[in-house]
Amino acid sequence: MKVILMQKVERLGEAGQQVEVADGYARNFLLPKHMAVLATPGRVKSLVQLKAQSRNREESARREAEGLAARLATVQVTMRRRAGEAEAAQPGEPATADTATTDAPEAAARPVTPPARLFGSVTAQDISEALVGQGLKVDKKHVLLAEPIKTLGVHRVPVRLHAEVTAEVSVTVERETS
Repeated sequence: MKVILMQKVERLGEAGQQVEVADGYARNFLLPKHMAVLATPGRVKSLVQLKAQSRNREESARREAEGLAARLATVQVTMRRRAGEAEAAQPGEPATADTATTDAPEAAARPVTPPARLFGSVTAQDISEALVGQGLKVDKKHVLLAEPIKTLGVHRVPVRLHAEVTAEVSVTVERETS
């Protein structure tokens, strides 16, 4: 069955493209979800107009994402979490990067202290909620955290706002005082 895609469909095509798909796939998935329409002769003629509309929507979404990325670049998110005390490194453990690059002999004699571990972690959901609290609408799925933040300090977290636009947010995790 020939259909015209109304939006991008993974592993099938872009919006405005005419594709041939299995009848059941079109009837049971694409058409009910309004992801495609049947490719009738009239719709095929209006395909050029559909492509222009799709291009305009995509360009508008990209511009909006770039504007949000510019605002996100200036945002500072501060999270307060309970954390354990930093423990001294055991003899024979590797030094952290900040002391390993120091040439001073007294730095080698000082015990290396790893960052304090959090009781819990800071997740993409937490970052998304903090951004929404600052008036910036960012879905948790767009926050690209490889794994939750589990240490105190400043962390740079990428946020994918659009396929072509990614911004970084500075997240500071501080010890909660209670």
